[in-house]
Amino acid sequence: MNHQEQYRDRGQAVEFAAARAGDLSRIAGSSDGQKVKAIMEQDADKLKEAIKSGDMTTLKQTFDTLMQTQEGARLIGEIQKMMKTSD
Repeated sequence: MNHQEQYRDRGQAVEFAAARAGDLSRIAGSSDGQKVKAIMEQDADKLKEAIKSGDMTTLKQTFDTLMQTQEGARLIGEIQKMMKTSD
């Protein structure tokens, strides 16, 4: 993926998040959302650095790990459903 595609994808993600802020807040505040947040907070510094540096390998590994938890899988499923209904 080149830089233009990355910026376009980020722009689409920002637009989606802005349009669905209430739904995303509900999901983030759910029991599953809070459990996922607690998991991610354990590696917060590593995640921040990965985001800053564009370390996609670390980010992918983190999300793969989250997807292996029941809470993470349900949370991502909710977001995927939301994305399908926004098309």
